[in-house]
Amino acid sequence: MSHVHRYAKPAVSLSVIVIAGFVGMMLTGLVNPPAFSQTHYTMNAYLRCTRDDAIMKAFNLMGTGRGETSLDRIVNKPMRVIFKDLKTMHKALKNYDALSWISNQGEEVIFINEKHRNAPPEALAALIAHEAMHDDEYNSLSEEVHSWKHEAVVWMELKAKNPGLAKIQPGTDPLVDRENRIEAEFLKGHLEQFVRNSPGYQKLPETSPGFTTTTAADR
Repeated sequence: MSHVHRYAKPAVSLSVIVIAGFVGMMLTGLVNPPAFSQTHYTMNAYLRCTRDDAIMKAFNLMGTGRGETSLDRIVNKPMRVIFKDLKTMHKALKNYDALSWISNQGEEVIFINEKHRNAPPEALAALIAHEAMHDDEYNSLSEEVHSWKHEAVVWMELKAKNPGLAKIQPGTDPLVDRENRIEAEFLKGHLEQFVRNSPGYQKLPETSPGFTTTTAADR
């Protein structure tokens, strides 16, 4: 049995490792349903995707701005989004921030590294918004560039709404460090080249089925 995996490694190095033959999926770490608030999505829609309070908070933030396109994809599919100690899936994944996993049956799960459980919900929202762009078995440079840019835009929007995020000192929270690095590359106009220069993306095709510049706006 083979599966498709996409990984979001820390932004200082965007290499990708593809691992085939991973069998089964441990959907652990789900907790009692948290309080539900705001947005026009129903609680049941969220509960089909996660039972984790931190992810619920990220969903709520995504539903109020540029992250809504990603949230729509998560809720309507639906995809599951959960925290997981990624090194239990493969030791090489220990320091990766997230991955999307697609089974042969078409079920998609977004795994967020357990170490980010206490990250600000805005940072989680940006990371999840990126991962939700990958919703089929194909990937490409164009899709990755769009996904990283989408993550940057979502982060900057949410950061502007919560000025306290700008006061978080470097080295305090690894996911915030990632988002700030992506933001910096985006604002300098270097993010596309940053992604394209990643050693892990060198074998990706330029485009992929189901993703074009005309459909990117819907993702």
